[in-house]
Amino acid sequence: MKKQYLILLILIIVISIFLGSFYLYQKKATNGLIMLIEFEKIEGVLNWEKELDKRNIGALVKVQDNVLNEYPDVFKRLANKGYEIAGGYDSEPFWDMPYENQYQYMKEAQELIYNITGKKMKVFGSRYFAYDENTLKAADALGIEYVLARGTQGVKAIVYAPKEYNVKIISVSNIEFEEMGSGSLCDYSLWARGADANDFKKVVEGSLLKGSENLILVSHAYLGGTRTEWWNVYQNALSSKNIVWTSFDAWILKAKQISASNKDIPINKEVKYVAPTPAKEIEDFEPIPGLEQLIEEETFCPACY
Repeated sequence: MKKQYLILLILIIVISIFLGSFYLYQKKATNGLIMLIEFEKIEGVLNWEKELDKRNIGALVKVQDNVLNEYPDVFKRLANKGYEIAGGYDSEPFWDMPYENQYQYMKEAQELIYNITGKKMKVFGSRYFAYDENTLKAADALGIEYVLARGTQGVKAIVYAPKEYNVKIISVSNIEFEEMGSGSLCDYSLWARGADANDFKKVVEGSLLKGSENLILVSHAYLGGTRTEWWNVYQNALSSKNIVWTSFDAWILKAKQISASNKDIPINKEVKYVAPTPAKEIEDFEPIPGLEQLIEEETFCPACY
């Protein structure tokens, strides 16, 4: 009888340890979101699509109007898969721009996203993720749910809910890098300030280890999605056991919101790379093999994916 009690006790202890470890993992695992940005080409987006589909992960995708108009089938396909296609205005930041101008640019973006994807545009971001109170007013009037903003709490991404408006502010992950100042957790942000892929690797690995509740890892797809050194950093991040990568809808559902008066919500206007000063041009990095094939498949067989 004593032996049976001893075995039972051991089983209870083992199960308790397992459940406790599982609980701690779930509690500490970071809620992660991949965000893709594209200004020029489509190869990087296609490469990211292939990789994220393989891992059953979605992404928030923000590309310039010229790319949307040139490859509408790609972004309609992504939207149908559950990728969130954001609208934008990339010619200038919205800081201190008149309400009427902001409203018009946001309305045009909203219509473009709907015409291409057949879905409502939920997310909008201007150049540098700049916004002000006019942005919130215009987004509220247009029924746009989320506005992108520069990071305000380090690597921790925050969702603010200003009490005056029916709009949420997504403050992206932000990092400091030596004398280069702060910028988004993003390949381009560091590359534009003279960093290389090894620098980016250190920053990303350090950011993932911080155990932030929410994190947004950004890639300018024409860099991180097309150049081997930078792509390897993202591959390692996607395989990290410290973070659970999800779709935008799942990420935003899990992210806790901070409700506050708009005047009490911090805003970040620091931009350290208005004129990029890279140490090495993007074209000089080794390209990822097979990018040409992705383009050929997209051109001649849009239904291949």
